[in-house]
Amino acid sequence: MQITIRGHHLTITPAIEENIREKFAQMTKHLDQVNSMQVKLSKDHQIDKHSKKGSSNHIAEAIIRLPGIELFAQATADDMYTSIKKLTEKLKRQLHKHRELQMDHAPVLA
Repeated sequence: MQITIRGHHLTITPAIEENIREKFAQMTKHLDQVNSMQVKLSKDHQIDKHSKKGSSNHIAEAIIRLPGIELFAQATADDMYTSIKKLTEKLKRQLHKHRELQMDHAPVLA
């Protein structure tokens, strides 16, 4: 499985990269058909007028390619690690739903 990690207005540190690889490896442990994954991390530098600081400005996006389908999720938070955690939770739900749909349509062998 190939994981591509990109940063936009952000430097990808080894700690962030290791965190992503660990979480995505756990998430796709039981899926053999994952073709590739792309993760894009970015930081929005807009400042909230009321609080004078950025709110939910760390953005994590991911695309997981399976045969015949692409799953996409995006999460934002005040901290990059939190946005990565939210992202993996969203993708876990999508993968679980995809697995259930495959099980429902699987032929019954008698």
